[in-house]
Amino acid sequence: MNVFVYPYRKLVIQYKQVQYLKNGTTKNTFRYREQVQVLRNLLLHPSKLLTMKKQDREKDWLNKYINHLNMTVQSDRLYKLAKEKLAT
Repeated sequence: MNVFVYPYRKLVIQYKQVQYLKNGTTKNTFRYREQVQVLRNLLLHPSKLLTMKKQDREKDWLNKYINHLNMTVQSDRLYKLAKEKLAT
């Protein structure tokens, strides 16, 4: 797969996650702030955006979300499902 597909997918899914939490009926502000930090982390540290390696959770507790993103974007089926669920 093209080297730019996975980073693009990560950004799309994470942005949709932030928008979903922002506009959702349940106002979970803590979860929203976490997801904004993950998006900011991806944008400020391109190495996390470009790599598909598992990130160490001990260094940064937000890496658990990045690891989940890595798993989701590698599967076409999971990626499409996540996009559909976050669109509603």
